Amino acid sequence: MASSSYLVRAIVKEHSANQTNFAGTYNLLVKGKSMPSPVGSPNPLESTTFEDASQTFVEGVQTSDAQEITGNLEKEHLQRINALKGKELDIFYLYGTDGVGGVAKYVRTCTAIATPSDVGVDEVLEMTVTVTPTSSAEEVTDDYVVTDNGDGTFTVTTA
Repeated sequence: MASSSYLVRAIVKEHSANQTNFAGTYNLLVKGKSMPSPVGSPNPLESTTFEDASQTFVEGVQTSDAQEITGNLEKEHLQRINALKGKELDIFYLYGTDGVGGVAKYVRTCTAIATPSDVGVDEVLEMTVTVTPTSSAEEVTDDYVVTDNGDGTFTVTTA
């Protein structure tokens, strides 16, 4: 069954070097308005030879550029994200209208910084959270349970 983008979220917590999984207490990253896919396409490597009638390719590494999540500019989120500047973070991308990743969950480690977006006349102020990956994103939909605590925090446990 198809789902809408209602309540698609990114949640974040500071990474701990001695952790064995991604369980813990997370905060809403930002009340998002746009969210890039956490996984990129594999880099196509051309493998065509003189014997081939058309180009052929093999799968290379998956691309993983810095990503920008856009949301309304809110002081609380701006300052919380920037207090984590330079620290390694765990981030969950939650897909599904239940707000806790009932359709899909992805997790990775990253760094993040928030900045106000460009503004024009008569616009809602927005901010951009730039997420720079430090690991590959993993699909973990059935591996973790996310509970919305109703106060902007989320509890993540292993399934």
